Amino acid sequence: MKSYGQASGGVLGTLLDLRVEGERQAERALAVAVAARRTAEVEGERLATEVAAAQVAVAAARRDDGDAAGGAERAADAQARRRYLARLEGQAAAAVEAHARHRAGALARAIDADAAARAAHVRARQRREEVEKAIAWRQAASRRDAERREEAAIDDRPRR
Repeated sequence: MKSYGQASGGVLGTLLDLRVEGERQAERALAVAVAARRTAEVEGERLATEVAAAQVAVAAARRDDGDAAGGAERAADAQARRRYLARLEGQAAAAVEAHARHRAGALARAIDADAAARAAHVRARQRREEVEKAIAWRQAASRRDAERREEAAIDDRPRR
């Protein structure tokens, strides 16, 4: 950001100060949104790891179930093995559902909030830049007017 010195006093200077503060607030909101998104992404990664672990446990239990089915076993043992497999499958299904719920809920909201914060920051920066351009234009116009007055004063001097 440029410094506009004395020419930034008055209405445009005050407006610039407001725009700069608005941009800083947008930057802070963006930082919060980015942190929330990263937290949601980390949680999603953790849930994905839980899903993978649950699926590996189910696959291992099914493999063990196939090995045990070949031999003679008591009905109670077979029933306990089936209940264990059903419990593992239920845990795997719950993990998949929790992961899907997180992606559709918290992660989606965090992504939307991040996008909205980025857009708000861009708008705030553009608004500040518009005021800076107006100040720069006004300063350039003042310089041109001063140069014209100086040239007119030189032209009005008597020549020797």
